[in-house]
Amino acid sequence: MSHRGRSLSLPEKEMVVCVKDYFDKEKELFLQNKKLCVKNPSRRTALATNISEVSVWRIMTEYNKNNNTLSSPSAKGSNPYAVNENVKTICQDIIRSYNIRREHLSLRLLVGILNDEYQITVARETLRRCLYRWNIIYGSVQRHTALRERNYVVKARREYLIKKMILNKSGRMLVYLDETFINKNHSGSDTSWYCSDWKDDPRLDKSFGPYINKPAGKGERFILLNAITKEGWVDGAQLVFQANRCTGDYHGSMEEKNFTKWFTTQLFPNIADNAVIIMDNAPYHNMFHEDNVPLLTSKKVILQEWLIDNNIDFDKNFLRVQLIDLINKHRPPKVFKLDHMLRNDPMYKARNIEILRTPQYHPELQPIEKCWGVMQQYMA
Repeated sequence: MSHRGRSLSLPEKEMVVCVKDYFDKEKELFLQNKKLCVKNPSRRTALATNISEVSVWRIMTEYNKNNNTLSSPSAKGSNPYAVNENVKTICQDIIRSYNIRREHLSLRLLVGILNDEYQITVARETLRRCLYRWNIIYGSVQRHTALRERNYVVKARREYLIKKMILNKSGRMLVYLDETFINKNHSGSDTSWYCSDWKDDPRLDKSFGPYINKPAGKGERFILLNAITKEGWVDGAQLVFQANRCTGDYHGSMEEKNFTKWFTTQLFPNIADNAVIIMDNAPYHNMFHEDNVPLLTSKKVILQEWLIDNNIDFDKNFLRVQLIDLINKHRPPKVFKLDHMLRNDPMYKARNIEILRTPQYHPELQPIEKCWGVMQQYMA
């Protein structure tokens, strides 16, 4: 067997050392006695290779029996595994499918699935040992708390993107409006670069250390309201006023009255006809127009009066629940106040301005959000 072209293994190297050492000893004996015994080659081979003479006989017997060839030794240890390796892939697929569905899987259930669906019969403890050997771990699991989008959010996003794609091709002016807040003492990060040797130099005072002039506290909170187009900020649309509180969500300082006043007096006169106003779903953006439908918690007589006024037939013996179902069936669709104003008010109807709302939980669809970030960074 030739070793040319490949490196020797550690056992092979050790055998070379043993053979060389044996021949060195033979050389010394020959120089001393001028005699060399060569009657027992097996014994000499065993001494040269540092193995037993029986092993030499066994190897030579195999070599002569197999037409001068040798076979690789069989793996040591236990007998071949009782479970075929093909079962590993099947178990992995079953376990992963349960993981994806966030369902619990026990060893008893896994054995049943293999038996019922794949006609594979295996003992439970045998399968347990195989799973550990395949690096499939049985341990404590964590409650899955990742947020998943609800269907109505996915539907609203798709509808918005389709409308937005149509508007981009239409050439109409797109106006993005939004609100934000900023504190009077907004000063950005509390970290800065400074030289650390100011303490060791007696000539340097604290002014050379990690000290910067920053006001104490956050200060008053101011609400900013503005709109942009692809040309930049809308002229005359900026509104800044002091909030009535400095904690909590800034939307609490904004109300329908202030927003509607700004919308009609500052935004509307400063945008072009046939424009599309894009805004989010803040509560004061989405106030519904009065439809004169009584509250469903009203008295039964009031519900009956509304049905009579709208020429809707009903049986006088109807229960309250039946009247509510009838009202819900015939009530007009809800319309937002701003949309109703733009469609029906003579002052705004002729300008053909529409409103498009971004889907819920998608601030990234509002380019003005990035403008607010740049502004706050500049203020810091």
